Amino acid sequence: MQNEELPVPVEVDRYTGKWSVDGLPMVLVPQHLLVNNMDAVEQRLGRDESALLFRDAGRRSAFHWCAHESARLGLSGAAIVRHYLDRLSRRGWGRFEIDTLDPSRGALSVRVRHSALLPVDGSSRSVDRACYLFEAWFEGALQYASGEPGIAPVHEDRCGVNADECRFTTDGPGRCHDKQRRP
Repeated sequence: MQNEELPVPVEVDRYTGKWSVDGLPMVLVPQHLLVNNMDAVEQRLGRDESALLFRDAGRRSAFHWCAHESARLGLSGAAIVRHYLDRLSRRGWGRFEIDTLDPSRGALSVRVRHSALLPVDGSSRSVDRACYLFEAWFEGALQYASGEPGIAPVHEDRCGVNADECRFTTDGPGRCHDKQRRP
């Protein structure tokens, strides 16, 4: 999109050079930096431990973002989750498409095409489930939208490494009462 308007409004502080979008600080990083850092953590800890490490932080961050945007725009329930996924799409994380969304029941099914978490040229990342970071993000958004302290876990059940798109779903309606799942 050279010389065109960006899909999100970016504000740059003239004094500090810091970027923000919708009043939240942002950092523009190359995709390979993100993917290579995930690869390094996975190589050191293993994928399952890496997923645990990132899960709480991802859930808290999504919850915080939804709270910020809810206060700023007056959105709630399914509308805030839709807005969140739209913004993720506009910020280059992939193209997020909702198949099922019912925060009151903890139900979600989302497809992601062109995920920014897939291996890129120069990456040694060789995994069958590369986009698991999004699981926690969806959980945090669902948790905020439902107003409940725990929600049904979200799982990546198909990844774009081996398919045309990633797919994320909850195990079905229900609540997760695991205290560690709180933001």
